[in-house]
Amino acid sequence: MRNLLRSQRGSAAFATVIALVPLIGAVALGAEAGSWYVTRQQGQNAADAAAYAGALRLSCDIAGAANCGTSVDYQSRVFAAQNAFCNSGDAYSGCATSLPSRVSRTVQVDIGNYSAGSFTTPAAGTGNAVRVRVSQQQPAYLAAVLGATTVPIPAQAIAEVQKPSKVCGLALGPDPNGGGALKIGGNVTNNGTGCPLMSDASVQFASTPSFTGSGWGVYGATGCSPASNCASPGVTHNYFMPPAMDPLQGLQTASFNNTFISTNITGNVNLAQSTCPASAPAGTTKCFPISANSASTAYKSINVSNGDYYYCSSTTTARYYFSGSITVNGGGAFACNPGSPVTAYFKAGITVNGGTLTLAAGTYFSNGDISLGGTVTGTNVTLVLLGNSKFTINGGTINLSAPTTNNFSSSLNGVLIDDQSTGAVNINGNGAVRLAGAMYFPKADVSFGGTAQPTNSTCSQMIAKSLNMTGSAYLSTDACLPSTIAYTQVVALVQ
Repeated sequence: MRNLLRSQRGSAAFATVIALVPLIGAVALGAEAGSWYVTRQQGQNAADAAAYAGALRLSCDIAGAANCGTSVDYQSRVFAAQNAFCNSGDAYSGCATSLPSRVSRTVQVDIGNYSAGSFTTPAAGTGNAVRVRVSQQQPAYLAAVLGATTVPIPAQAIAEVQKPSKVCGLALGPDPNGGGALKIGGNVTNNGTGCPLMSDASVQFASTPSFTGSGWGVYGATGCSPASNCASPGVTHNYFMPPAMDPLQGLQTASFNNTFISTNITGNVNLAQSTCPASAPAGTTKCFPISANSASTAYKSINVSNGDYYYCSSTTTARYYFSGSITVNGGGAFACNPGSPVTAYFKAGITVNGGTLTLAAGTYFSNGDISLGGTVTGTNVTLVLLGNSKFTINGGTINLSAPTTNNFSSSLNGVLIDDQSTGAVNINGNGAVRLAGAMYFPKADVSFGGTAQPTNSTCSQMIAKSLNMTGSAYLSTDACLPSTIAYTQVVALVQ
């Protein structure tokens, strides 16, 4: 008996059992924590996918593109659901039909602004980024011994719509018949300061173009054709990008672009011949002063022929109304040079076949075609076309530049041409065509070619429904007003 009491056999096993109790608990707790980590990774995948998908959809809104489809919130939740994260009651494809007892999942989507590592949510719910927060709430098992009854497992992702490059030529789309909202002709030699050309639809090449200088790029949102020319256009290229933003989209709904006053012009006044002023060109035989008037005293159509000189006589801010058209023929001159910016309304358009048209600083509305040849000059000028008007430049000496500040509407600051019509646009730069400023044709198909180049400013940018580039057109965003510049967009996960 004494030997039995003194025996130490089995004591090590007993001590081992005692030591294994906390060890097994620690291992089990570690296993439970490991399951949390797996759930955390699943949640992060869901948040990343949802934020990125939502930001891609947000980029469509920022661009002002048509047919963006479902909302940012919907798009984000669809992709969260594909990773099995949904709010209770959601019916998106991929949502878990049943979860273990006491387990729940939530998804929160916010649109806001991301800057310098900080995300803020404006009251209007707009911004440049999408934040997605997902969470799984589940019961604690072994962790309950530490006082935790439930364990929240959160994940968050932020995707930002970034604007890396200024665009000097933007085709808004959709693709016309034949494809390619942005078409680049076989003999194109673009020149300027180097900037991307972008299509919010597809790109089409006639053959490989050439570009003078560096900084050029060709981008599209829905593809490119033909494949043989798309692969090596000689410049940076990407044909599956988010659409570029349209900085002038507000002009499409501006009140002055939707209610054209010239349709109400009823006056029909003849201009009377008068003594020629000292400003009349040499060889002038007949002079006609044009005074500021109103829609009820609008002037009739004017045909400026050889030896004729029509000139604005007002020297202060004035409005001019014309119930018909103005046609300037060879040898004639029409000048409008009052001391302050003017506003003029042409019910039947402007045609310059030859001769000289000098436009004072101001805003010129036309409900008819504008066709420019001959010699046309104007500084701080904006042309506005509505209805089904056509805009054409047939060479000649054209020297027009946009105002930094437009006295009629700040929406037109930096804009040389605001064309809300659906008529075709043909700009042939053969001659000395210099167009400085933003040219906006959101509803028109534009053919832009020749050797057009700006003056007064190096800014010369084009935004159109479709843009067909031929010749050696000049494009540049240098010195453009920031509010008129389009940007490419890319989406990046930033958190």
